[in-house]
Amino acid sequence: MIDLDFNQLLQDHPEQAWQSLLSLLSTLIAGIIIALVTTFYLKKKDEITRVAGVILEKRINSEQVILDFLEKASYSLELPAGKSQDLYRLMTEHELELPRGKHLQYAQVFSDNESFQVFFREFEQKVSCHKLWLSKEVRFHLELMQAYFSWMNANLLMTQRVPLPQGSHLTAEENNKLSDKLVLIQGISLDSEIKGLIAHLEVLMVDSIYRLKLNRVKHSMMRNGFLNRDTKKMLKILARRTLLGEQREKMMALVIAAVYGLKAIEPLDVDIDQFLDN
Repeated sequence: MIDLDFNQLLQDHPEQAWQSLLSLLSTLIAGIIIALVTTFYLKKKDEITRVAGVILEKRINSEQVILDFLEKASYSLELPAGKSQDLYRLMTEHELELPRGKHLQYAQVFSDNESFQVFFREFEQKVSCHKLWLSKEVRFHLELMQAYFSWMNANLLMTQRVPLPQGSHLTAEENNKLSDKLVLIQGISLDSEIKGLIAHLEVLMVDSIYRLKLNRVKHSMMRNGFLNRDTKKMLKILARRTLLGEQREKMMALVIAAVYGLKAIEPLDVDIDQFLDN
């Protein structure tokens, strides 16, 4: 019946018949396009939601592991009064920061060099294992903290570069003793700053959860060696905006004094700037 009506309409009014047919086809095509677009959009939105959920779960777990590790490592101890006097005198003589005055507090990982080295290796391993799920801001701050602890470790190596009189040298036992002492001194002097770095890390982690971004990081700290913008920014922060950087020359003077004191020899005339450059 419909075919007969359409055929009759085509014979009587051909132009109107073709317009009706084209209108029907246009409506059908538009409906198909809308359905396809809607289906694609909904599927894409569902996929984004699913991926965001996976990333969020992984991020929360990764950040929790790192934060728990740092909070446990930063558990504070205080040096007994009977053992703190000589250390306090040495630190005040070299004008190092004493956050709590004569109360020499420090995180337990700075009790001695072995504890510090174990902590440093485990911290780097934690960051390496979990950095894939972290935000750009959190990763940068963790890399800044890694560089911070690397600088602290570099200060321990300076003991081997202090010039000594002919025939005099540090034994392995003496070097270990010095390293333990220097780790403890740095742990005491930098205690507030290190805890501040951890506190800021927690803020960045919380922010990365509430402001989840799915865009891929386009560059890394290691791309193009150590000459990229982020690395230069990090080194600038360490040198100019941290207590560790501000006290570097004072710490080197203390290292020299500690070496000479241990060897019971008269201090030699050492240019600290040249000592740092070497």
